[in-house]
Amino acid sequence: MLCGVVALSGPTLAYARGGGGSHGFGGGGGGGSHGGSHGFGGGFVFFGGGGGGGGGLLPLLVLIAVVVLVLWLMRRKRKARQAAGLNTVSDRTAHRSDEQARERAAQIGARVDALAETDPTFERGALEQRAVWLYTTAQQAWTRQDHAMLRQILSPVLYGKWAEELHDYASRGETNVVEIVAGPEVELVDLANRTGELNDTVTFRITATLNDYVRRQYGEDSARKDGSTRPVEYWTLRKGPAGEWIVSSIEQAAEGAHHLTNAIETDGWDQKEVAREAVLEVAGKTAVRGAGDILALTNISWSEDADAAAGDLSVLDGRFDRAVFEVAVERFLEEWIMNDGSLDFTSVRTVDRTVLRDAAIRKVTVRALVAREPIVFRVAADVEGVYYEVDRRTEQVLRGDPRARRPLTLAFTLRLDDAGAGGWTVIATDLEGAGTGLPGRTS
Repeated sequence: MLCGVVALSGPTLAYARGGGGSHGFGGGGGGGSHGGSHGFGGGFVFFGGGGGGGGGLLPLLVLIAVVVLVLWLMRRKRKARQAAGLNTVSDRTAHRSDEQARERAAQIGARVDALAETDPTFERGALEQRAVWLYTTAQQAWTRQDHAMLRQILSPVLYGKWAEELHDYASRGETNVVEIVAGPEVELVDLANRTGELNDTVTFRITATLNDYVRRQYGEDSARKDGSTRPVEYWTLRKGPAGEWIVSSIEQAAEGAHHLTNAIETDGWDQKEVAREAVLEVAGKTAVRGAGDILALTNISWSEDADAAAGDLSVLDGRFDRAVFEVAVERFLEEWIMNDGSLDFTSVRTVDRTVLRDAAIRKVTVRALVAREPIVFRVAADVEGVYYEVDRRTEQVLRGDPRARRPLTLAFTLRLDDAGAGGWTVIATDLEGAGTGLPGRTS
């Protein structure tokens, strides 16, 4: 007798496409994919048994008919979703923000058009064409394992990430094939016209219908475990050394949704850097120079309460004001985020890749005086943002949640490198409990 029907299915966080790691695929022969429990295949499992006499035949036939009808209806519904390109939970979730993205793109478009009147590098049509070309070229180069092309169109940090993953595929005799079936459709949803040409960024919400699978040298091909065919990604472009737009960061739908609500930076009135420079200018006017041991000007013991001592000293010398420390840390975090959220832009390589997205500083506290010559402080920054760590080879999330903002405590070591208020340099950082030294890094 037919005993039951069990459906096995489930959404995954299996990143794909160029730079997506190798843990989002399954099935096939020879080799197998890495990544453990991230994503799994689904299907129906029928448990059969022996039959009795003829008296039980009618109920059995009815049960079989019901099962066949249910399967037919589910298959029909699945095909309808596939026709729309939204055949998985992850794809449908990603596209819930489609209307919000259209409204945001209209808002950003008006700002970009005004900006382009004085800066032709922000001409909207050219930006959209560039985004389409970069996306298409990146997927093709990823499939061909064309490192020379990827170096041209990706920032050094992002290229390093992709190169690691391509080498991992190659070591197993595999190729991640990404075929663009339709699209890409690009929507300009965020921008920042910052001080300094190389700090300008634009972010596109990109949607495309893809055929994404792993081709093995020996064995069968492997399809994506989550079945995603129409993903949403946020691609942030930044100007390269020659002034051309290149890809500096790629975020999946959930982690990149903040671009739909970010503050827009297009002129001097809303640029964060302008406010920072104002803080440093005011602080610089009260800097004490030529006074010998400047740290001795406070009566508060640095060993007992470094934060109170710094606050006391800031009354005499603005370089020690908490707002000045915040500027140094904010600049470091901004660079961290713009480099695909990875600390790889520094000179230190962590075992697992760290990812920081959409972070905002709530408070900076001076924890300790580390050295007097040069002056070095240890500060703690209370931050709210998205932080997680991934396996460099597979991109599997090991710690943290890429879809949720949470409170973080980051510890930074700051060194005063010159007499100005802007002379503080971040030389090391810690996520509480995970030390990461960054010798020689300037903010």
